[in-house]
Amino acid sequence: MKIRALLLATGLMFGSHIAVAAEKLLTIGGAVTEIVYALGKGNEVIANDITSGYPEAAASKPKIGYMRTLSAEGLMSTGATLIIAEAGAGPRNVIDQVRNAGVKVLQLQETDHTPQQVAANIRTIGDYLGASTTQQIAADFEKSWQEAKVKLAKLPGHPRVLFVMNNSGRGAHAAGDETAASAVIKLIHAENVMAGQFKSYKPLTAEALVAAAPEVIVTTNESLEASGGLPGFLKTPGINMTPAGKQKRIISMDTQYILGFGPRLPAAMVELGEAIRKQ
Repeated sequence: MKIRALLLATGLMFGSHIAVAAEKLLTIGGAVTEIVYALGKGNEVIANDITSGYPEAAASKPKIGYMRTLSAEGLMSTGATLIIAEAGAGPRNVIDQVRNAGVKVLQLQETDHTPQQVAANIRTIGDYLGASTTQQIAADFEKSWQEAKVKLAKLPGHPRVLFVMNNSGRGAHAAGDETAASAVIKLIHAENVMAGQFKSYKPLTAEALVAAAPEVIVTTNESLEASGGLPGFLKTPGINMTPAGKQKRIISMDTQYILGFGPRLPAAMVELGEAIRKQ
């Protein structure tokens, strides 16, 4: 009787099956949010962070700020009963403070920016939420990635690519090793002109940009907007003196779409891989 009472207190019992009450779910990180919606659990999301702009239903949810600069007060104020966060969400002490306050928290482990990790994240989140679609969604993603791999392998050449980030408008930073951008460049069978030179993102001098001699520059829509559009972006010191700048071979896409490593990764990689070769 005690077990039955506990089950009734936490959910609904139908025969031998239990229908657990829906969570008040807070998702932190665009990829996490996309996965939750892909799993059919978007109706449980009550809030998310500013990187969660897809799908459209997620974009309209209340925002709790940027995933790397969270506050415990902001998280607690949502009334969430469960928080699912990307590995980089934090600060870590804020996450721990909310967890210690009794809110359930699932934070993904550090990733290596691979399609295999995306599939693993789908399964981790789906299993935690008890989503009946988990295995199917993960299998669909893996099939889409295999199809994308075939298309990418047929693309000609290995263009020399520079990835530039300037979402804040406070100066352009180039992507080095151990970044999502570097992983993306590898997936589309291109060459990162900054490979082996440094890790993470780093501001570069005009001389360094010219020496790198990229054939194509990839950036984000947000970076392009922060720079004042294409004309402003091309005025970034050094960029207009590179082969890519001189020929205006600049590709921009939505940040989350190309760097988020979520369910849309296969489509994003094919689109980007084709785009850098068309210009």
